[in-house]
Amino acid sequence: MKVSQIFFTITKQVHYGEAIYIVFDFQNWDLTKAIKMECLKNDQWTKVIDISCSSFEYKYVIGQYNNIFDQEILWEQGQNRSSENLKILEMNQSKIQFEDVWEKRNLMFFLLDKKLNKKSKKNHEHDILLFGQAKALNSPGRFTKCQLNQNTQLYFIILQLELDEIINPKEVQIYMKVQLKKRYIEIISKSIKLNFRNQPVNICEDILIHSQCYFLN
Repeated sequence: MKVSQIFFTITKQVHYGEAIYIVFDFQNWDLTKAIKMECLKNDQWTKVIDISCSSFEYKYVIGQYNNIFDQEILWEQGQNRSSENLKILEMNQSKIQFEDVWEKRNLMFFLLDKKLNKKSKKNHEHDILLFGQAKALNSPGRFTKCQLNQNTQLYFIILQLELDEIINPKEVQIYMKVQLKKRYIEIISKSIKLNFRNQPVNICEDILIHSQCYFLN
């Protein structure tokens, strides 16, 4: 079974003498097996862990630095975190990193752009923006592009959702400017609700189906 080396990072300020730990479902949420993270700054904690599970859930807890059981243990609220982004992250990163924020949840939007014409020397460039009412979108978020292989580009963006945005979903839209040969198409998606899902959201399959398209001169 493949072993993935994952860099877990979480932002959370704790009191003096406390530490942040990671607990996993494949360890039956056993606190005696909780893994203590390392403090980089006052509010930045990290830990590199080798994991052989293809799918897992995890959560962060706060306990005493020298012994997690010394005083009361604080579990973060909200749904269990999930490894569902792992396959997408493995596609585009030599270092797989889960960047988390205490009691927020990640939601990934992605688009795989596969080059249909094998003779073409390069993929066309797309400009993709996500905008809407989510607190993480004070200004439109731009998708990051990376080359997976000679024929496929990945565009993705990860939102950090507040817990109330999971319970009371907000609306977002996708804007794309796509180059097709020598012409550009402007695509504006319908509004969609940010219903929290552990799975990454494929914007072509889930969002852009009923979008408005405009040809640009």
